[in-house]
Amino acid sequence: MQSLLAAIIGFSPVLQGLIAAVCVAGLWWGAELVIDGARSLARRLGISELIIGLTVVSVGSSFPEIFVNVQAGLSGLSPLGVGNVVGSCLVQISVILGICVLVGGPLTETRPSIRRDGGMVVGSIALLYLLGMDGHISVGEAIGMVSLYGAYILYLTRAPHEKAHHYVTPEQSVWEALAKFALGAVVVWVSSDTLIHIGLHAGEVLGISPSVIGIMSGIGTSVPELAVSLIALLRRSNGISIGNLLGSNITDPLFSLPMGALLAGGYSVDSLLLERAIPAWGAISLLVLLVFYFRGRVGRPVAVLLIALYIGSFWWFLQ
Repeated sequence: MQSLLAAIIGFSPVLQGLIAAVCVAGLWWGAELVIDGARSLARRLGISELIIGLTVVSVGSSFPEIFVNVQAGLSGLSPLGVGNVVGSCLVQISVILGICVLVGGPLTETRPSIRRDGGMVVGSIALLYLLGMDGHISVGEAIGMVSLYGAYILYLTRAPHEKAHHYVTPEQSVWEALAKFALGAVVVWVSSDTLIHIGLHAGEVLGISPSVIGIMSGIGTSVPELAVSLIALLRRSNGISIGNLLGSNITDPLFSLPMGALLAGGYSVDSLLLERAIPAWGAISLLVLLVFYFRGRVGRPVAVLLIALYIGSFWWFLQ
């Protein structure tokens, strides 16, 4: 895989663009498979689509972030790993959510779910900021973050009130659904990984700092979340769509990032992320959650605002 990616980087910009287009098509096809498999699993197991979105789908669509952080950890590129998670989550909660609403219609959520899952999103951002205030995330802190994520997932899967109210007999067996989900996840992962390397190469050619490259790579690693969430919304799976976006904003800081920190023996967190990127991520996330909590839905005017806020934030990062 690495030798293939190295060969792609050596291609002309035009050929790289064509390969990127094929990868985008692969992302959409893979996302279709992921959604089909996830919905069948939810119905077969009698679990709500929201919980499937928060757990199985969010982890599957976070494969690129997990992969980037594993690679960053092994290569000693802490700023890129942390920047990727922050940039990815920021894109998801603003641009991707906004695009989903503009194309697929309003996203809705209940107050109890926002209190539980939204509270976990805010808590994850706050925890990452607090742990990074000294400029370093240790191995012990990384273990604590992964343990917290595991406890959250365990709680979700065992919560009795999250059972689906209406059981629908699916056409697929559990094994067929799992196979479809796994194939889709692999297609998404390979397509995303190729896009990431093409994007990172472009950033290096332009002489951009590792932290900013990490934030920019978050745009590429968030393409699976865009594909999965948008397709889910277009197919009237609101629960999977919003569950995937919120779940990824929990999975990435509490699992993807600490996995890289564990492999690297600790992560460094630079001032750009602490002073600008993480606060921007937290502020936009809080805005989204408050809109969901008090209005029950995010409509097109808020979607436009979220996209504008991201553009303004990104401009601020580059100053």
